[in-house]
Amino acid sequence: MKAEDRNELIVRSKDYKKSNELINAMGIGTALSQKLFAVGMLNMHIDETNNVVATIRGSQLRKLFNSTSGSLYQHIEELCDQQMKGSTIFQWQLLFKDKEKGKIEAHQVVTDAYFKDGTLTLRYNNFLTDKITNLKKGYTTLSLSETLSLKSIYSLRMYEIFKSAYDYQKAIKKTIVCCVIEYSLVELKLELGIITTGGNKEIKAELEKEYPDYERIGTLVDAMGKKVDNRYKEYKVFNRCVLSKVKEELNGKTCIEMDYESIKSGKRVVGVRFFINRRDLSDETVTAEEFNEDDILDDLYEIMHENFKLSELKEILRTADYNSDKVKKSYEYMRNYNIEIENSMAFMKECIKKEYYLHPQKSFERKNGTLLQNFMQREQDFSELEEKLLDN
Repeated sequence: MKAEDRNELIVRSKDYKKSNELINAMGIGTALSQKLFAVGMLNMHIDETNNVVATIRGSQLRKLFNSTSGSLYQHIEELCDQQMKGSTIFQWQLLFKDKEKGKIEAHQVVTDAYFKDGTLTLRYNNFLTDKITNLKKGYTTLSLSETLSLKSIYSLRMYEIFKSAYDYQKAIKKTIVCCVIEYSLVELKLELGIITTGGNKEIKAELEKEYPDYERIGTLVDAMGKKVDNRYKEYKVFNRCVLSKVKEELNGKTCIEMDYESIKSGKRVVGVRFFINRRDLSDETVTAEEFNEDDILDDLYEIMHENFKLSELKEILRTADYNSDKVKKSYEYMRNYNIEIENSMAFMKECIKKEYYLHPQKSFERKNGTLLQNFMQREQDFSELEEKLLDN
C-alpha cells in the first residue's frame, strides 16, 4: 500500500468530538459544510482573536471526499463565495437557547472562508470556541468515515442526533437494548431545518419557552404560507423524501441501526417514533472506491490551478481521453518550455494529441515570436530552433 493511501486510511479511521449543544442546536447547513466542519476538527488551532481556525490541504480534501456532481474543488470555491446565489457556508446559522435568559439566539457558524492555492481556511464564530475545543464533557464522539459517507444533509443531522441520544442513554443505563426517541412532526422538521422561523416573532417567542407548543408553531408556520420555508408539508412526502432515505443511508453506512413509526392522533400523523440501536462494524471490510472523473479533475486542479480554470481542465482532460498521466506530462513539458507561450490551452491540447512530451528535444514552430495555432512540429532539434528565433 502506498504511503499516501495509508495516510488516507489513518485519517478516515479517526473519530472527532462534537458538542451536544452544537448537535442539538436548530438550524442546518449544506452537507458539504457539515463534512468540512468534521474534517476541520482534525486540522484546527485557536488564533489570537480566540477564533477556531481550520486549515485543510486540498490534497487531503480530494482523497477524503467523494464528489458525484461536479468537481469537489469547484463546490468548495462556490461554498466560500459570498457573492454566489444559493447556499454558501456563510448562511449556516444555528439557533441556541439560553436556558437562564429564556432567549433564542442565532449565530453564524463560519465568519471567514477562503480557498486559495489549494488550501481551505475556515474561521469559526468565537461564540462557538468553547463548544468546539477542549471538550471534557457534554460531547459525542463521531466517526469521520461515517460522516463522510453520508450524502443527505438530513442523514448527517440524524446520524449526529441519534448517536448523541444513544450514547447518552447508554451512559446512564450502562446496558440498553434499544433507544426510543419521539418527536412531534413540527419539532423534528425544526431540528432538520426543514421548517424555519422566517423571522416570525411569535414562533421565536414560542421556542423560547421551556416547553414550546409545537402544534401552535405549526399553525403559525402554515399561516405564513410562502413567507417561511415549509417543505414536505404532507407526511407522505416527508416520509418518502426524507425519513425513508435517512433510514436507508444510516442502516447501510453507519453504526446506527434505526427504524421508525408514525404517531397518530386519529387518522392524522402528528409525530414520529424512532427506534435506535448500534451495531458493531469492526468485522466489516472497508474497500476503497475507484477514482471517478471528479477525483481526476480535483487532482489536476491542485497541480494546474494557477494556469487553467476548471472548465479548461475539463476540456484538456477530454482531449487526453481522461488519461491524467498524459495531462500531467504535457503540463510539465509546458512548464519547462523556455519560450513564452501565448495560448496555453492550444499548446496543451496539441502536446497531448501529438505526444510532444515523449520527445522533449523537439519543439514547436513559431512565426514572428508567436506560437502557431496548429503547432506544426519541426524536424530540427530545440537548439536549432532557438538560433533561428534569435536571428529574427
